[in-house]
Amino acid sequence: MINYPNFDQYGYHVLQELGCNREAGRITYLAKAFNPDQRVVIKEFRFALADASWSGYKAYQREIEVLQQLDHPRIPRYLDSFETPQGFCLVQEYKNAPSLAERRSFTPEQIQQIAVSVLEILVDLQRRVPPIIHRDIKPENILVDKHLNAYLVDFGFARIRSKEMALSSVAAGTLGFMPPEEQFGRPLTEASDLYSLGVTLICLLTGTRSLNIGNLIDDNYRFDIKKLVPKLNPSFIAWLEKMVAPNVKQRFKNAEVALEALKSKRWVGKANRVESLVGVIKGKTLTYVVGLTTLGIVAWVGTTVITPQPEKQLLESQPERQLLESQPEKQLLERNRCLGCNLQGADLEYANLTGAGLGNANLKNANLKSAGLGHANLKDTNLEGANLASANLEYTNLKDANLEGANLAGANLINTSLEGANLKNANLMGTNLQYAILWDADLKGADLTNANLTVAHLGNADLEYANLLDANLKGANLKGANLKGAIMPDGTQHP
Repeated sequence: MINYPNFDQYGYHVLQELGCNREAGRITYLAKAFNPDQRVVIKEFRFALADASWSGYKAYQREIEVLQQLDHPRIPRYLDSFETPQGFCLVQEYKNAPSLAERRSFTPEQIQQIAVSVLEILVDLQRRVPPIIHRDIKPENILVDKHLNAYLVDFGFARIRSKEMALSSVAAGTLGFMPPEEQFGRPLTEASDLYSLGVTLICLLTGTRSLNIGNLIDDNYRFDIKKLVPKLNPSFIAWLEKMVAPNVKQRFKNAEVALEALKSKRWVGKANRVESLVGVIKGKTLTYVVGLTTLGIVAWVGTTVITPQPEKQLLESQPERQLLESQPEKQLLERNRCLGCNLQGADLEYANLTGAGLGNANLKNANLKSAGLGHANLKDTNLEGANLASANLEYTNLKDANLEGANLAGANLINTSLEGANLKNANLMGTNLQYAILWDADLKGADLTNANLTVAHLGNADLEYANLLDANLKGANLKGANLKGAIMPDGTQHP
């Protein structure tokens, strides 16, 4: 029988051990919280273990300080901490996603999707004032769920970039993944985490474990990516080489620039317009590639035909097209667009749908909990009764969308367009609607308790009997809004 520590008196019951680094005195557990009833992760630091050091305890303190500043759907939230006779414990939100250190097989296209997901997190960290640098990005610290959404964990080495940090000479992180500037005590920049992410992607592409990453570095301390993965698309090789350039000045300036470069073309698994000038003869086995040498077509493996995006007139067979149309979820996840599709009741929890095209789609009662929908087009979409709790809908176009009765609790709706949207009886508790456009929106009976409506545009909106208790309306425009019977932030009812 396994004897797990008893944390019942602190409100947690340990279910299993998730990881252990006994030399450093750190053990991680999956546990059940009593109030509220949910699964959590407990990271325990034990002073009693022989090799445990005070620096390990300080790392936990630093992690708490950083996590308390963060509120990102793909960074597990800090929940609690407590001291025990043996040491100290940090409690975090549990994500049902294994780390990239576990043996899994990904296609290069899936690896690109993971890269996009991690870069989106880094963009958020780097946009903060001052920016936050993780300093320990590696496969063990990236969790990936079934929809290929990445979650960044372990902020024990994270630093807030400032003048003090620029002068720091203390190296942290993991050898092989640590950027050269950190090893030599030089100032860190937003490009430092990009190096570590690039090395992590090389691990995935080559099937190399973190411990063996040194085997991939040549005598000049560089990664010869063309030699390591010769069949990789040349454009993606060039992008990776820029990520892991030893000279920080030769890398992308920051995560936002790297993300734009990666998303500007579908380098992995898809060719650009010039690369896609191929002739296809319909049939199950025979495909002719026209003018391969003359046109300079880059194939993924051998002479595999790579087709453009659907908006570029996909040259797929009729059966393939019919199959995708009959499986709208598959179409959405593979193409990131499904205009007018019937996705009623679809399970898209944690799905990465950044920039997705979903205009006129039917998502009634769909589960979009914690989904990433930033910059997506959901104009005229039916989201009645949909579960969008904790979803990221930043900059999404939801104009005239039907969200009646939808659950948007804790969702990120910063700068989102909800003009004319139907939000009757919607759950918007704790939702971030900062700078959101809600002109003419129907918010009758909507629950906006603790919602952030700072500088939101609510002109002519119908807020009759809406609950605005403790909502932040600083700078909000309520000109012409109907507030009859609404519960105001101070608890009073509007006449």
